[in-house]
Amino acid sequence: MSTKIVILGAGYAGVLTAKKLAKKFKKNSDVEVTIIDKNSYHTMLTELHEVAANRVEEDSIRVSLQRIFSGRKVKVVLDHINKIDYEKQTLVGNTGSYSYDYLVMAAGSQPAFYGIPGAEEHAFKLWSYDDAVK
Repeated sequence: MSTKIVILGAGYAGVLTAKKLAKKFKKNSDVEVTIIDKNSYHTMLTELHEVAANRVEEDSIRVSLQRIFSGRKVKVVLDHINKIDYEKQTLVGNTGSYSYDYLVMAAGSQPAFYGIPGAEEHAFKLWSYDDAVK
């Protein structure tokens, strides 16, 4: 019986964790590493400002997850996870359910406005690929 490690989120933490686990268990066929994200790409957040300023092409800050994990023992799953059942050790998404023995939560973060009146409604966020394009 194999050990299933599921990583939820393909941001910096999720990608780095998947790469390190793939390297660590490269020769161990009893360990399955899966990364799940709603997008088929990783966004280089440190470069969002370059797209927002129109200094680089929009697609230059997106890297295909298939390309990142090509040649590595990491299964890439595209899905939006709606529920985590910790007792049954299962993630439930729009297109499937995924069981795990170990779960790494790397699902990202959200911008903070620190209670400043009007900031959330009137500020331009620079937190995602879509924000940078906008």
